[in-house]
Amino acid sequence: MRFTEHLPENCIVPTLWSRDRGGVLHELAGTLAASTGASLKKVEEQLSLRERICSTAIGEGVAIPHCRVERLRQVMACVAVSPEGVDFGARDGRPVRLWVTLVSPEQDAGHHLRMLARIAALLRDARLSQAVLAAPSASAIRGLFVRAEDAYLASHPPRNDLALPVMGL
Repeated sequence: MRFTEHLPENCIVPTLWSRDRGGVLHELAGTLAASTGASLKKVEEQLSLRERICSTAIGEGVAIPHCRVERLRQVMACVAVSPEGVDFGARDGRPVRLWVTLVSPEQDAGHHLRMLARIAALLRDARLSQAVLAAPSASAIRGLFVRAEDAYLASHPPRNDLALPVMGL
């Protein structure tokens, strides 16, 4: 399971236009709806509902909005940057400049949670966030995430949690 397999270049927005939380969610939902064929209204509603529960801004200028959407056929991610930043309710009070958004089919909670964990693990490296903020294009941003995920997977080989030890054989 690679996060970047669900991050096509057309889902990367190097410069958001919105200057408030609602506008950012609308732009993110529009990008994701266009790529998934899902209803813009439904994606925006679900992202907004999740934000009302608790802000997905994790601090250090980063947010990971996410939701599950009924009748969605595939997992899709979106990355967006705002050079000026937007107040997104982060606990550290800093404006968010980088969003990594994830939408998943409603019935796929396990995959959704594993993807969120991967995104969070990648974003723990502040160098990645800084490089993404400085990247000149969607292609460059995607390349940064691919290289970061490659490095992450090289140092964290996948576990086969389903394999059980064979006793006495």
